[in-house]
Order: sequence, then C-alpha cells, then structure tokens
Amino acid sequence: MQTIHDNTGQALKVFRDYCAKMRMRYTPERELIIKEIYREDGHFNVDALYARIRTRHPRRCIAKTSIYRSVPYFLDAGILRASIADAGHVVYERLLGRGDHDHFKCIKCGKIAEFFSPELSSVQKKLCRDEGFKILWRMNVVNGICEKCQGHGTTEVPNSKHQIPNKFQSSNSNS
Repeated sequence: MQTIHDNTGQALKVFRDYCAKMRMRYTPERELIIKEIYREDGHFNVDALYARIRTRHPRRCIAKTSIYRSVPYFLDAGILRASIADAGHVVYERLLGRGDHDHFKCIKCGKIAEFFSPELSSVQKKLCRDEGFKILWRMNVVNGICEKCQGHGTTEVPNSKHQIPNKFQSSNSNS
C-alpha cells in the first residue's frame, strides 16, 4: 500500500514528545524517515528503507548512517520494534496501529507472513500468569518453508549442510 497510515501523525507526535523529553533535536530527516516507515505495512530492513527513501525523495540527502543512528531512538520512543533477526540481519516493523500478531518465516525465500491466534495468545498469557511472569511483549516466529518454496523429497536448509527429512515437511505435522 502506498498511502501514509493514520498512525503516522501519532508516531510523529510520540517522537516529537520523546525528543523533547530526551532534550534532543527533532529533525526534518528523522521526520521523513518516520513517514516512510509508516507509509507501508510490513517488515523492512535499513537497506530497504534507505532505498525506498532515495527512490521516493531523490532530492533529499539522507545518509544510510542517519537511518542506522535514528533506529535506536525510534525503538526507545516506542514507534518501531525489531521484529525478526536472522543471520545477523534485523528487520523492523512499525509499532503503532499494529495488533498482537506472530510470524511465519520461510527459511528459503525469506517471506514473512503475519498471523494472529487468540488461542495461542491465551495459552501464553495463562502460562505466564501460572509462572508469575510479567509479559512486556511477545513475539513468535514459526520458521518453515512456504507453499511456493516447498518441493518434493528432502529440502535443504539454505547455507547449511543439514536437511529436513520428509516427515517434517508434512502439512499434518503438529510440531
């Protein structure tokens, strides 16, 4: 989707307030970065965000290092969260306007799909209550192979000598 979400204004206000509280400058560059983060749904890494900004705003001169330096502030302000880390790469997602959800991640093509399961959420909350554990946030990632990438026979895990036996590829598997 190419339209700025309703939560963009809220994110800008939250970050403006954060900057005032932390006694740091609220810059036009950071504002543009936030607008781009909230422009589209989904997960992104800094490289993809930088490419999007350069494509949409070719006359704006924002360095990739500016984005890397801004991300910790966005995380701390609560407008962004690190979502899934894989092989040293972190992807992020906007935090405001997002409901509770979990992720499926294809280990072959990297596709990330979101899902929400009230049953899973309920079980996790009950387990935490039973153990006296206070949830600050939760994130589940189910790693597997998406329908498009599934083949017949044994599937090799990328960048690994390990293979996934056929019995684990079954759509009837409970584990």
